[in-house]
Amino acid sequence: MPFTPYHFGPSGFVGLLFRRWLDVPVFIAANILIDIEVLVDQQFAPGWPVHQLWHFHTLLIGGLAGAIFGLVAYYIKPVRWLCEKSMSLIGLPSKATLLSMVLAGLLGAWLHVIIDSFYHYDIQIFWPYRDNTIFRWINSGKMSNMAATQRQVMFWCRIFWGLMLALYAVLLVFASKKTRKRS
Repeated sequence: MPFTPYHFGPSGFVGLLFRRWLDVPVFIAANILIDIEVLVDQQFAPGWPVHQLWHFHTLLIGGLAGAIFGLVAYYIKPVRWLCEKSMSLIGLPSKATLLSMVLAGLLGAWLHVIIDSFYHYDIQIFWPYRDNTIFRWINSGKMSNMAATQRQVMFWCRIFWGLMLALYAVLLVFASKKTRKRS
């Protein structure tokens, strides 16, 4: 994926949908964390393949990095407070727990890796197994299908931006009704 903004639609939608069990800011931030590998590769080790510098774009290492990120975010109180405050600011208050933050980091990283495995052929999703099984399966093993698949992934990421905004609006309506009921 040509950097993280496309990931915000799917990750925002999934994060909001499962916000009772996942810390939404950590879930979204874990998606950004995974693309740090690409940015570092471009700056310090330019060359291809860009998704294999630290193997963040794998379920194993990416998931581990995301879970550790959630753990660290929980134990750094200002970060935990920032996560809770950001949810309050958007009208969906939540309480960050250790489990919700670690799970959000793990699943957020995995979502990023899965989306990228549809888009990029060099992702080694099941590393240390070196093949991108998902990309090969989706494209019927033909590189000539890659551009069409990439357009589809970008299309669905944009659709999820819209779905995320619609879900957010619905959640705000329910939150305001709940607040009015208590008053």
